[in-house]
Amino acid sequence: MPTTGAELESDRLRLRGLRADDAASIAILVNDWEVVRYTTSIPYPYDVQMARAFIASQAERWAAWQPGARLVEEVAFAIERKSDRELVGCIGLQPGEMQGEPGGLEFGYWIGKTYWNRGYASEAVGTLTRFAFEILHVDEIWAAAVPVNDASHRVLEKNGFAIAGAGTRESEMRGHSLPVITRKLSRAQWLTARSRP
Repeated sequence: MPTTGAELESDRLRLRGLRADDAASIAILVNDWEVVRYTTSIPYPYDVQMARAFIASQAERWAAWQPGARLVEEVAFAIERKSDRELVGCIGLQPGEMQGEPGGLEFGYWIGKTYWNRGYASEAVGTLTRFAFEILHVDEIWAAAVPVNDASHRVLEKNGFAIAGAGTRESEMRGHSLPVITRKLSRAQWLTARSRP
């Protein structure tokens, strides 16, 4: 049973609720240092028990929140390829808190290494951005990436996110803080970009 009633689609992808049968795929994809090294909250190594616990926690969070209501903690979507229903990654939204100030929503994502360089991250970010602005009616969306994560910076730039600052993020999973560049996209900027021919 999915953890959410919200299902979003793009040309090639479906963003859907996590299911119990996703655990094995998530564990395989996330148990890769190249995938998790720039994240602050994903443990490494990563196993199927961790994936099951993550999915269960998401079921609880989605049960407590419905799209349109104020978001109080992270909710995650599976990123599924429509052509073969293969899980390629996850993307999530959480209440934004950039530079110590609450506001808007923040998102994070990961894509399994097997699926890198196919445009899936850009497509998923664009889909979730549209959902945040059109359905959740947020005023702005934030994201952060470590300075050397060029792929994530390209994904964010492609979707209109501009640099808003720099700082650090605490990472209990890595045992130290990580430097980050924060990026922001406002609803007004997003609407303007969409109206261009």
